[in-house]
Amino acid sequence: MFDHYFTYWDELPADGGYTLFGSVHLAWLFGIAAAIILCLICLRKQNPVLQNRFLKILAILLLALEAYREIVLAATGHFSFQTLPLHLCSLAIFIEAIFAFYPKAFFGELVCVVILPAATAGLLCPDWLRYPTLNYMNIHGFVSHGILILFSFITLLSGKYRPGIRRIYMPLLFFAVAVPVIYRLNVWQGTNFMFLNCPSTGSPFETIYAAYGYTAYLAVFSATVLALILAIYGIIGLVYYVKDKKTQHQ
Repeated sequence: MFDHYFTYWDELPADGGYTLFGSVHLAWLFGIAAAIILCLICLRKQNPVLQNRFLKILAILLLALEAYREIVLAATGHFSFQTLPLHLCSLAIFIEAIFAFYPKAFFGELVCVVILPAATAGLLCPDWLRYPTLNYMNIHGFVSHGILILFSFITLLSGKYRPGIRRIYMPLLFFAVAVPVIYRLNVWQGTNFMFLNCPSTGSPFETIYAAYGYTAYLAVFSATVLALILAIYGIIGLVYYVKDKKTQHQ
């Protein structure tokens, strides 16, 4: 059962993983969704002190999971520049940890309008399906992304931070700084952090990349990211509008 727990992707048998939206993938998605809903129900009416404490616990857990992944990679001889935590959802681990202990607006905005859709997209189109279910990379991928989403939802529902579209310059500034740096690192090391140099395997962007090339892929990818951020702002704004209206009539 645990024969391939520590096996890296290039040493796995061809049939070692599972398919996108197959039974195993869907089981992970439903399990994570159920766990998130249960946690939110339990925490919804708790006092802010307890909610903030739980956010700090989640932040520490994310850091511990990432440290465990890097230690295993190093111990098995697979640690390299390519395995550094430079994907958006890996950077999100550190962003949420900073926000948990240093709750400033810039990090709060990223937690709510960047990390939430990014981690959700990561679960829907994971690039670790090559691994069997009982493999540390597979477990880390699903569990860490689920915690990232839970952290964002708790931040929103607890009222710890309230994002607003007037602060959209904050996520745009983050991408304006991060994207050129990560892109140059990708070119330098032949990596694909943040999927800036080619689409993730199995993602819908693969078709665009294959048919129209890199420029079209990057344009559509960038437009999709911006559209998701705007959609999150719209959904959050609508929820707050309805909530404020109800509060005024009470």
